Amino acid sequence: MAVLIDAMILLLLAGVLAYALMVDRRVRRLMETLRELQPAINAYSAAVDRSEESVRGLSTAARGLEEAEARPAAKPAAPAAKTTPRVGDKAARTARARAQAAGVTRVTGKTELVQGFFDSVRERDQ
Repeated sequence: MAVLIDAMILLLLAGVLAYALMVDRRVRRLMETLRELQPAINAYSAAVDRSEESVRGLSTAARGLEEAEARPAAKPAAPAAKTTPRVGDKAARTARARAQAAGVTRVTGKTELVQGFFDSVRERDQ
């Protein structure tokens, strides 16, 4: 009976070792692929950062234009006209807040984040 239990333990250990080797090979292959893709990933993350900056700039410019257009119209209008844009802005902010999932953090500087990932992988390999 003890021999049977020992044989089962040896078989299970051999299975675990085989699985560990298979996972190790797959991780090594993944890391090689990531190293090959590093220039493309860096270029993509830099492009994403530039596009976010452009969108932020355009949004700021659009808000400035909206405020500039609203000022002359707001002077002769009643105070109710002033509260209408604020309500719309508040509704838009509320919608954006709901759309952002709980626990999700907006990451800026993705280029540095990606480069840090590759640097840490390189340090781990050495």
